[in-house]
Amino acid sequence: MCSNRWLNVTYYVECICFGVAVFLNTILLILIREKPRLAFGKYKYLMMVFSILEILYAIMYFWCKPNAHVTQTSFTIFTILENSHVSKDIGVIAVTIWCSFYAMMLSLLSIHFFYRYTSVTAPILLMKRFSCRYIFKYTLYILTFSSIWGLSCYFLCGPTENKDYELKLEFEEAYCLEPDEYSYVGPQYFYEHRKIIDSNEEIREKIFHLPSFLGIGIIAVLMVGILVSSALFGAETYKILNAQGLACYAAKELQKQLFKTLVIQSSIPMIFMVLPITCMFLLPFFGVKVGEVANLIPMCAAIYPCLNPMIAMIFIKDFSNRIIEIITCSKGRRFKVGTLPASSADNTNTFNMQNLSRLSLTS
Repeated sequence: MCSNRWLNVTYYVECICFGVAVFLNTILLILIREKPRLAFGKYKYLMMVFSILEILYAIMYFWCKPNAHVTQTSFTIFTILENSHVSKDIGVIAVTIWCSFYAMMLSLLSIHFFYRYTSVTAPILLMKRFSCRYIFKYTLYILTFSSIWGLSCYFLCGPTENKDYELKLEFEEAYCLEPDEYSYVGPQYFYEHRKIIDSNEEIREKIFHLPSFLGIGIIAVLMVGILVSSALFGAETYKILNAQGLACYAAKELQKQLFKTLVIQSSIPMIFMVLPITCMFLLPFFGVKVGEVANLIPMCAAIYPCLNPMIAMIFIKDFSNRIIEIITCSKGRRFKVGTLPASSADNTNTFNMQNLSRLSLTS
């Protein structure tokens, strides 16, 4: 018996997460703006760009309100036209744009790891690699990555006659939806071809849908590239942070903050962004059907932009202290920029490394 229970749960989760994500990222933007430029350098503006993109991602998510469905031969990202308030053709474009924004967030993840890697392996190059001159290169990288992802979804994994037939039966049984009530994109790995031998006998052949395999292949290459580069940057960063010699450059308390932030900010996008979509790619390839339970995937994707700013506000003490100050209406110290000790070269090195290490807490 069909039910729209999963669709309703997904809808309310996405609406709530939209409000929370916009609110938290706005608060984070205000905190970053208050922070003196000398404390973060030009990376201050890169942090602001990250928060702005997360707000745009939340807005796009709220407009599209994507759902997911996995059959034995395909997976589908779809939007209910009554919720997104668009036509069927525009709905396909809306889902495709959301997929591009999803890819954009993954590409930001790789920049996040690259920043962490640079901050501990070559801190002297940190401000150069994240200066205004390099913003264009990062922007081009993000736009290219997300565009290739979106175009693969639209042209290679878009609606087809065979998918329409399969989803019509699936969605009527699972959600009580008719074909004119939703738009979708997604690959269909296999489909059945009926071949009539004579008037009394027919056989069904399983045929590979080559465009779907090509589209998912391109997306898989992009994802593997993100995972491999992030893993390499993360492993090297962890190895250096765990080295005995780091204690010579950073205070123990700051080192503890750095480890906590590294572990948490590395695991959350993997859990809420990468792992769910990887499962969605693989399940239909092996003939595993999860149906409407696949809506947990867009829920996870909606939660991620809420958690990322929370981590920064909790583990960066300047931010958490400022929030406590506002909540308690206290007149505690505002953000202050450290002054450079002039007593010795060792003090100068310690000061520089502390400032550079503090930067790595903020991505």
